Amino acid sequence: MEKQHHLKRKDWQVFIQEKIVYLVNDKSNSDLFAIIEIGTSNIKGVHSRQSIRGAIREACVLENITSQMLQTVKQKEKENPTDDAAYSKATEGRVLNAVLDLTLRHTGTLYGSPSEVYQAGRIPEDISQKLDVIAFCRIQKNNFIGNKPFQYAVAVRLSATGVVAVLLPNQKQWLPYSQAGLAIGKLFHQARKKDKDSLDRVQMKGGHLVKFVADVLSQHLEHPTIALIEADVWRNERSQDGNDNRAWFQLKNKYLLEQRDVLNFSHVISHKTYQRDDKEIANLLAVVRLRSNQETPQYVTNRGTWNEDNDTSDFTKLSGFIDKTVPELLHYFSVGRIPDTQKKTQHTPAVRELYKNDVNAANIAYKHQQMVEMLPFFVRHDFQTEENLKALCRVPHLLRTSPAFTRGNISHPYPMHLGMKSIEDLLCILDLD
Repeated sequence: MEKQHHLKRKDWQVFIQEKIVYLVNDKSNSDLFAIIEIGTSNIKGVHSRQSIRGAIREACVLENITSQMLQTVKQKEKENPTDDAAYSKATEGRVLNAVLDLTLRHTGTLYGSPSEVYQAGRIPEDISQKLDVIAFCRIQKNNFIGNKPFQYAVAVRLSATGVVAVLLPNQKQWLPYSQAGLAIGKLFHQARKKDKDSLDRVQMKGGHLVKFVADVLSQHLEHPTIALIEADVWRNERSQDGNDNRAWFQLKNKYLLEQRDVLNFSHVISHKTYQRDDKEIANLLAVVRLRSNQETPQYVTNRGTWNEDNDTSDFTKLSGFIDKTVPELLHYFSVGRIPDTQKKTQHTPAVRELYKNDVNAANIAYKHQQMVEMLPFFVRHDFQTEENLKALCRVPHLLRTSPAFTRGNISHPYPMHLGMKSIEDLLCILDLD
């Protein structure tokens, strides 16, 4: 299968070179994008590694083309002779989402200026006009080459003007978002060829992760910045291999309250415990730690208790809440709205029932939008009032929207969503999708 993957990829490269690339007049100044119909996936009797998807994606990357895959589009069988629609609503929606994903999400395009969102979140106008939001994005997969886990991270920066840039580990310059995916894909191509340096770069350990964060926060902030990072994995402390396998354990609850006014990178090579008045981090307004899924409280919008005999429902708007029981640190909870596409028939008790019990409630999934907890720390002195702390959290809260997403709210703030998707798109090159 490895040999066949190589042959398929080479054939696609020849096809692209002969039939497509030559049509582009100015290759050096053009961003190329392609929607590719790949047939039906998950065919019985066909191994997942025989899928042509990874070979096509790899060929496109090597020819500097950003691609979006689309399963076969079929016309519907007409039951009514007067029905003029050639395609079902579901098929039309699937094609529309593919087009939006390629033209908007792959380019990091927005319909307006993020500075307006920042002002709506009540960030002071003089700061909102130049505010950057930087998100640290990490993907991990098991059973990679040699049974070692795949782990890779990037930083994504959303500027007040709407420009999206990406910083890759071991690089010094921010890349435009549309070019970053190609750079990641070429790295994965080298890793597939078992290039040692590339393999090391896609198997980041805890020490690599925390150094990447420390480097970005102390060396790559050009404007007033809010940094977003998930607690999960980044905070883990694993010491089997010594310091090389440790992460940013300050993000753990037991350390965060005591260390809320410092950045503890004292265990990271070439770094220290940064204080609020250190010039290296003068542009950092705050770090906002995110938690979700089983680490956040669950909710029901219209019940006083879990067992109350009412039909359940979701919020009709993106909604934010504050936990007042922990005064030392602001805990802000962001809840997405009900999807526009959800049918009224899905609100019946049989569909909207709670998948809960009284003993292990937090461990049982159910069909509502999940809460995302947002906790700011290392806050600059002029933002340490309650209203400014709320404003810091409203920014990632309001950024849980994407112009390419028509089904409610995305799970992560927009720049974090972009970074995670840019990695996930290319995992098929490594047979990890």
